Amino acid sequence: MKRVLYFDCIAGISGDMTLGALIHLGADADKLRAELDKLDVSGFSLAVGKAQMNGITGVNLDVRIDGADAPARGADADERAYTHAHEHGGPDHSHDGNHAHDHGHAHVHAHSHAPDAGADPARNAEHRSFKSIRALIEGSGLNGNVKKMSIAIFTAIAEAEAAVHDTPVAEVVFHEVGALDSIVDIVGAAVCVDLLGADEILCSPVHDGSGFIHCRHGLIPVPVPAVMEMLKGSGISIVGEDVNTEMVTPTGFGILKGLDARCTRLPEINITGVGYGFGKRDTGRFNALRVILGTLAEQA
Repeated sequence: MKRVLYFDCIAGISGDMTLGALIHLGADADKLRAELDKLDVSGFSLAVGKAQMNGITGVNLDVRIDGADAPARGADADERAYTHAHEHGGPDHSHDGNHAHDHGHAHVHAHSHAPDAGADPARNAEHRSFKSIRALIEGSGLNGNVKKMSIAIFTAIAEAEAAVHDTPVAEVVFHEVGALDSIVDIVGAAVCVDLLGADEILCSPVHDGSGFIHCRHGLIPVPVPAVMEMLKGSGISIVGEDVNTEMVTPTGFGILKGLDARCTRLPEINITGVGYGFGKRDTGRFNALRVILGTLAEQA
């Protein structure tokens, strides 16, 4: 029997929604924290709490960055652009304006901004390069499977950002706070998948919103360009919803692509667990990622 994880992206997907759903499903939060301690990074904490949405119990997860403002609870809860990485129920990008970050919808939006001339992006006080993040993961005490999954997810996002901004992958950099949030979301997702022992990752079509969101460069369309780039060749389909905001963040979709998720209808499966990870933004709909754990009979 094959053990599978099915990501039901009925309301999109982001980094914090993913972590919340996997913890609600059964990944141990204390073990997750212990594994994250194996990275040579500090300045963050995980806040994990049960909550209800539309009468359904799930997990709200916040990655709290030291020195950042506490998450708001209201219309502006997802707007910490560039100063706070993801405690939001919105998307996975560090965008300004009425836009949810990678918490709630993840916000690990990698920005392809080259640092000042002569600066080392791996040491720049405001940025972490893709190269330095990869070295950080490779040099950590994480097991080989978690390292492989984490690097694959970061690679998918960095390659998409590089294509969108027409810059070499090596020059893709992440804002310092956003990078830390992204590291926690992405490595955390890999740790949780490893703890749950899945043999294969499956997913539904991803549902995204419409319209435009604000970022530092101005208005950009939804689905955001990095997500559109990652959709190419992924085999994962997308469904547009009449929701005027981003529902799928680069971090969230990067997790699916980096884990080689196979897009399919929910197959015949013996369900052993279900987890819900909530977003913090009010989309007017049920804003949660549902992840299902079960066994799939091997095909003859």
